[in-house]
Amino acid sequence: MDFAVGLVAGFAAVITVAAIVKALRRDRPMSVPEKAEYLSKRRARMLPALAVIFLSQQAVFLSTVNSPAPHSAYGVKISAWLVLSIVILAALATKGFWLEPKAVRDLIDDENTRANRNEGMRWGFLFSMAAAIGVYALTLFDTTVTARDAVHIVMTIGLAAALIRWGILERRAHKDG
Repeated sequence: MDFAVGLVAGFAAVITVAAIVKALRRDRPMSVPEKAEYLSKRRARMLPALAVIFLSQQAVFLSTVNSPAPHSAYGVKISAWLVLSIVILAALATKGFWLEPKAVRDLIDDENTRANRNEGMRWGFLFSMAAAIGVYALTLFDTTVTARDAVHIVMTIGLAAALIRWGILERRAHKDG
């Protein structure tokens, strides 16, 4: 039950933050190309920051792994990780900026961005496979790694690698452009 409450609260928080950000930006009249450029630059700045937030959240979670089970915040922490992971994965798999008009989303998702996102996803896949190999090797010596822990490790490393790589490439593209 705590897990379901945590998931609902996490999704509610994501939707609330998105609505607040959108409401705060309504006062700025921009053309579609100006808005696309603004959002593209903001995404380039935010991707590495999101990776840092994601990884720091994992550091907090992993610091309580050896706590007596079940500790009271476990459901909330795992739900927060799952919600953030789903949002990051959805952002990587789509154009993102779901609350923006289609014309803006189409301009933001240019050929360079698609190539950068694909490169980020490629790195995410490679890092996930390396993490899976590492977890497999770890289980040869330590049998206390659960399937849930293994999934958590593999997803965290893969998503973080994809975010960081995509963010670096987007920042480089805006710096060069």
